[in-house]
Amino acid sequence: MLAHHDRITALQATKEVIDLLQKRFKDKFFQDHSLADYTTFKIGGPASYFVECRNRDDIIDSVNLAHQSGIRYFVIGGGSNILVSDSGYHGLIIYIANSELKIEADHLLVDAGYNLETLVDTMCNQGLQGIETLAGIKGTVGGAVYGNAGAFGTSIADSLTSAEILKPGEEPRWEDNNYFAFSYRNSILKKTREVVLRVKLGFERKPARELIAKQSEILALRETKHPGWDCSAGCFFKNIEAPDQPHGKLAAGYLLDKIGAKRLTIGGARVFENHANILINSGQAKAEDVRKLAEMLKERVKNEFGYTLEEEITYLGD
Repeated sequence: MLAHHDRITALQATKEVIDLLQKRFKDKFFQDHSLADYTTFKIGGPASYFVECRNRDDIIDSVNLAHQSGIRYFVIGGGSNILVSDSGYHGLIIYIANSELKIEADHLLVDAGYNLETLVDTMCNQGLQGIETLAGIKGTVGGAVYGNAGAFGTSIADSLTSAEILKPGEEPRWEDNNYFAFSYRNSILKKTREVVLRVKLGFERKPARELIAKQSEILALRETKHPGWDCSAGCFFKNIEAPDQPHGKLAAGYLLDKIGAKRLTIGGARVFENHANILINSGQAKAEDVRKLAEMLKERVKNEFGYTLEEEITYLGD
């Protein structure tokens, strides 16, 4: 516990940081800012402080200021893989909203805040093969790299050639694919907490009609299994590594189906009727409802099959 004079010092330090944030970001800085609309769950309390970063310099300055001051902070993009506490986040939220895209001869240079679904659309329409299997996955490019987003046995790691990243307190640098140590829904960034600024994605040129057809096929399949509105974080639990299974994974949804997950509800949270691995906000759900439902599901799968399900989403806040 802080001594009285330490608490005063901490408060003074926080006020200095707030003053610096207000001076640097002006109308892009907010206090007690609701986070619900920045997540696909549409759940969550306010952030104590919030900065919207519309370009690369904004991201660098906000991360370094937070690091140097010692203020607690967290970086978000599309909010598609987080569940924010009902009490919010007691610290600084750095919202990545840079969104430039350049198509070069053999790669794309795309900002971390660029919408992933929009990028898939653009690449398919331009006849650029590479990430069409990610059609329908919500979020941003930076978040996709951070969590190695993927579907149907492929992931963004298959197309990424390099990315510009920021380690707090250091200069930005470019790293190639090998640095990120990509694995299933994972990258080294989850350990290092480095922030993605920009990404280079390789591609092959193909007839646009073929890529659009593939994209449409995937979207049609997703429509049969996923909600058509923002109320979830997509698949809540990771599939289980199993070399003898299709794509090397035992589907968490299969196990959840077997324990009757689709019949379960807690408060305003329930399991989606078309996919047992999707937890949804039925309209008035609290974060605590979702968390309790997730714990119930994990316990039942553990008791029935011996597997411990691991969340694909991040719990944010207290």
